[in-house]
Amino acid sequence: MKSDFFDVPQTDYTTSCGVIQVPVFYQRLAMRAINYFVEEDRVLPLLKDTGLLPVRYFNGKVLTTLTFFNYQEVSLSAYDEVVLSVSVYPEALGRPSFPSLKLLLGKSAKSWQNMGVYVVEMVVTIPEARAGGREIWGYPKFLTQIPSQLSADHFKFAVLDPDTQGPIVDVEGELGPGIPGRPFDMVTFGNHRDKILRTVVEVDGKVKHRRCKQIEVKVAPTKHRMAESLRALGLDTAKPFAVMTSDYLRTKLNAGTPVAEWKTPEPPYQYEEETEFYRSQREPMGERAQAG
Repeated sequence: MKSDFFDVPQTDYTTSCGVIQVPVFYQRLAMRAINYFVEEDRVLPLLKDTGLLPVRYFNGKVLTTLTFFNYQEVSLSAYDEVVLSVSVYPEALGRPSFPSLKLLLGKSAKSWQNMGVYVVEMVVTIPEARAGGREIWGYPKFLTQIPSQLSADHFKFAVLDPDTQGPIVDVEGELGPGIPGRPFDMVTFGNHRDKILRTVVEVDGKVKHRRCKQIEVKVAPTKHRMAESLRALGLDTAKPFAVMTSDYLRTKLNAGTPVAEWKTPEPPYQYEEETEFYRSQREPMGERAQAG
């Protein structure tokens, strides 16, 4: 691992849950990333009004990933996260060249250029992570419980509905043989404050590319937005082509960089404290002083 990985300055960002230092340092985490190739027609409706388009790979399909993260040591506090993402590029930047080659060889974010992933759903277990993700990066986060079990060859996690405490999705997998590899940086594209943001997550550590001997993704018969997203992508019946695993990762979540102007769609999962936070930021300083 790189000895100077965290030797970078941090900047304070104020959120509705307090101050968060960016880059966010994740000193130790475990990951189980389930990778699928999905038909483009399934992805396009989820990108409506985002200014983003699907990246198609050698088979004409779109890389789609369902990932569980267990953040054990982090500059916030320990928490878990589940992310549903699809491969994209900003329409304003043009279609990327040789995306399959970049997928195979691109370890650094510089290699990814104008391609990355769009976060369809992002679930977390602490309010600070929810507020930071939504208010700094525009990620569609919601807060709930994520029960999980991890071992060398088996994993299990679930996302619970925050309103009913019933399951949104239950995931269980049995892993086969794999080969070790170097991790690669992650790039996200998303909508925030009428901009398309490009965000780099730098990654350091060890990963394994594993065959999935058995996988079960059980989506509950609920109208929760995440369940509908999973069904829309067909992950309740699809077979993954590989699982990337690690128990020895470190990451840095950097601030996003605007790459294009774009009207931000209405964000899902409204929160009263977040709405008040945005309103207070928009008020002129004089009005804010009088209100206080």
